[in-house]
Amino acid sequence: MRLSDRYIGRQVLVGTLFAILLLSTILVMGSLFQNLRMLIVELGAPLSIIGEFLVAALPFALIYTIPWAFLSAVLLVFGRMSSENELIGFRVAGMSLPRLSLPVFFLGALLSVGCLWLNLEVAPWAKATSKNIKMRAFAMDPRSMLSAAAEQDGLARFEESLKDVRAYIEKSDGSTMEGFHLFKVADPTDKEARDIYVHAMKAKAVIDKDKQQFRLHLYDAMFQTSDSTGKPQIVLAEESVPVVLPYETKPSKDDPATMSNSAIRDYIEELKEKQLRVVERVATLKQEIKGLESEGESKKPLLLEKQELLKKSLVVDWTAFIPNYEKEIHRRYASSFACLAFAFIGVPLGIKARRKDTSSGLILSLLIGVAYFICGMIGGKSHTGVQLAAWAPNVASVLLGLVLMRRARFR
Repeated sequence: MRLSDRYIGRQVLVGTLFAILLLSTILVMGSLFQNLRMLIVELGAPLSIIGEFLVAALPFALIYTIPWAFLSAVLLVFGRMSSENELIGFRVAGMSLPRLSLPVFFLGALLSVGCLWLNLEVAPWAKATSKNIKMRAFAMDPRSMLSAAAEQDGLARFEESLKDVRAYIEKSDGSTMEGFHLFKVADPTDKEARDIYVHAMKAKAVIDKDKQQFRLHLYDAMFQTSDSTGKPQIVLAEESVPVVLPYETKPSKDDPATMSNSAIRDYIEELKEKQLRVVERVATLKQEIKGLESEGESKKPLLLEKQELLKKSLVVDWTAFIPNYEKEIHRRYASSFACLAFAFIGVPLGIKARRKDTSSGLILSLLIGVAYFICGMIGGKSHTGVQLAAWAPNVASVLLGLVLMRRARFR
């Protein structure tokens, strides 16, 4: 390793580490302040939960800050070397620009490997942990969330299926709640749904760590609802457990960012199998409808029922969700190589920066980073479209970098 390699590599590495620290602090603290009210005021989360949230937010921030910081460091280092005529001295000594750039490419490759590990192993866990932070806080002290569940979102902050549930507590001594009121608001779009009101003289929120369940025990409880005619229906119970919910934190299949690549691929196969069953169901219904049409008016009610089922089945397309999951896999690999792609474009652009103007390098890195990640987030609706959207920023950066590097060599 030459002295020039250590000189350039050290400056780029130090600049990158400093920029990572600065940018990651801004992103993580911004995420914390955004969720601070929810964690402290609404959930009464202890410091351990807040610390866990910070730890979970850091890997996801590093995915973006590492490439951004590396690009900023390369632009600033080569911009300074160009403005102070150091590059001319290296060239006089017989060193070409590609040879001077070798430590930059080495660091870019090394950082890309680190980003790949973050994207594949750490980021899915961190995303799942941050999404389940509400559930973790609830498991530590369920009364704090029940006490705040009278607001508009009800218990949706714990479980989405409970978004129409409101809870009120008159008094709590820390272990037992007195004067417990629970309202289940009926869905206005469901004609069969009814409002439900529950009142209990005492209630206990129990967390079963062995079964990983939350159970709400009610004592001297009254359940009130109404039948289809609007007549009140009242049931009294000396003890009841109307709510039993699991609180085990599992990655949600609705969000591919919380799943590992293997889990995403398994779920894609599951979606394909579901669609295959839909296709088979459609073919069966078409045959049944054809047979019923030949049997005349006597089978018309059944025919109409089958036709309605066919219409509903034709609307279902599980494969339409597949591009969202394929996009996440390609995004993880493509964004991991952002540092290497930025190494191609950072060196020539740094040289072109105005003399003694460090702010231009920062602004340029900001614009390039924003454009890169926005282009990468634009997903296609087909397999080919997803690949193009994910990898196009890398390919464009490398090609543009090669063109600019060639021009810079002959300046």
